[in-house]
Amino acid sequence: MKTLYLLRHAKSSWATPDVKDFDRPLNERGFSDAPEMAARLKERGEKIELVVSSPALRAYTTATIFCEVLGIDPSSIVQNRQIYLAGSPKLQQLISLFDESASSAMLVAHNPALTDLANDLAHAGIDNVPTCGIVVLQLPVEHWFDLQPGQARLLRFNFPKNPD
Repeated sequence: MKTLYLLRHAKSSWATPDVKDFDRPLNERGFSDAPEMAARLKERGEKIELVVSSPALRAYTTATIFCEVLGIDPSSIVQNRQIYLAGSPKLQQLISLFDESASSAMLVAHNPALTDLANDLAHAGIDNVPTCGIVVLQLPVEHWFDLQPGQARLLRFNFPKNPD
């Protein structure tokens, strides 16, 4: 059994319009939502063994904040550039390559792919994963490479404006 955490990056800043999308930082709300959502996971006793993130600044910063709150070494974050522009099928392929020693993993990515992925894997019926939203899926597989669409079970869907 594997547990997959799908995390959409926290709210990013549009204050500087000439900054490339890839380089957009978090805004003030993003910097407050990320530690709050990570604390919710910590309070539940969630254990995440692997963190894989888009290297886009807003995603990687979100991943770093989560690691710091959860007591995970931020230098262990695996950055994968393919996540940045990936759709759900590509994200599924990347998940299938996750380190087999991890029974739980967090993917930090972008919309609309993250919402599509949650719905493809678990038929979750989620319209939109908001910024800093977390979808927790239980996968009835022993190996990440056995992941198939439709087989996951939605355990939780949480986001900053939804009290836990």
